[in-house]
Amino acid sequence: MLLKSWKVGAGSALLLIFFLSCGSSKHSRKAEGMPGTWQDQPIMIDGDSKDWPSPYPNFDAKAMIAYATSNDKENLYITMQAGDELTQLKILKQGMRVSIDTSGGKEASFHINFPMPNDLDPIDLPQSVHVKDGENLHLNKQLDVKLSKSAKDANQFSLDGFYNCTGGYMVSQTIPCGIKVITRIDEYKQLVWEAVVPFKAIYGKIMIDSKDAGKPISVCFAIKGFKNPASKNNDNSGNGISNNTGGTGANLNGRGANRGAGGTRAPENPLQHLYDNTKTWKQFGLSYKQN
Repeated sequence: MLLKSWKVGAGSALLLIFFLSCGSSKHSRKAEGMPGTWQDQPIMIDGDSKDWPSPYPNFDAKAMIAYATSNDKENLYITMQAGDELTQLKILKQGMRVSIDTSGGKEASFHINFPMPNDLDPIDLPQSVHVKDGENLHLNKQLDVKLSKSAKDANQFSLDGFYNCTGGYMVSQTIPCGIKVITRIDEYKQLVWEAVVPFKAIYGKIMIDSKDAGKPISVCFAIKGFKNPASKNNDNSGNGISNNTGGTGANLNGRGANRGAGGTRAPENPLQHLYDNTKTWKQFGLSYKQN
C-alpha cells in the first residue's frame, strides 16, 4: 500500500529521483574478481551492528559512511553506518536511496528509499559547529536525543523495481518479497542502517547455486544534501558527488565507527558536508558455500 502522506507532486518526485538516483552516465564497470562475503548465520535486521564485522570493511571519506554487504544462499544483506552528526542529519531529514544493480555495473534497477525525506521533522539545521584539533565537537547537547527519536520514527519506506514489491510500506509490515529494513542510532551514537533482500526479489529465484558464485552485483548508497543558502542558485545538485567503489575499512572506535565515521571536516567550512550530495558504490561478486 502506498501511504497518503508520501504523495508529492510530479515535479518533486522527479527531483527526488534525480538527486537520489544511483545511475551513472559512464560505462558500467564489472565486478569480476571482487569477492563477496559469505554469511554463515542469517543477520538479524534489528538496527544493531553486532552481526557485522567491526569495523565495517568499507569506508567512503567523502560521504562519511562505513558500509558492508554479505550473502547466503537466499538473501543479500546490506548495512551502512554513520557516526558523524551532520551525515545522520542529512539521512534522517533528506532521505537515502540504496540501489542494486544485478549486472555489477552502475545502472541500478532496484531501489530502496529509506529513510523517506521528512520535512516535518522538528530538527533544525545547525548554524555553526565548533572544531578542535581536526575533530568535530558536539553540535548541540539536544541533537543526539532528536536524532535518535527521528531514527525511531523512520517507519516508512518505498521500493522500486523489485519482483512483487513496488510501492510504499511500513517497516513493521511483512511484505510479499520479504525485504526488511530498519535504521537505529545505537548505544555508541552510530546511525545503523540494515536491510535484507531475498534473491527472489531481484533474481526471481529462491536461492542461488554454485553457478552463481562470483556473479557480479553492486550496491549504491545515495544521500541528498540540503540546499546551500549561500549558493547563488540555491542548488547543490553538482556538489560533493562521491563515487567510492569499495574503499578499505576505516580506523574506527566503538562498534564500527567513531563520531566522525573515520573522517574529519575542514575547519574553514565545517558545515559544507550538509550540502553535499554523495553516491557510494560497492561492486563485488556473490559468495557461495556448499553445505
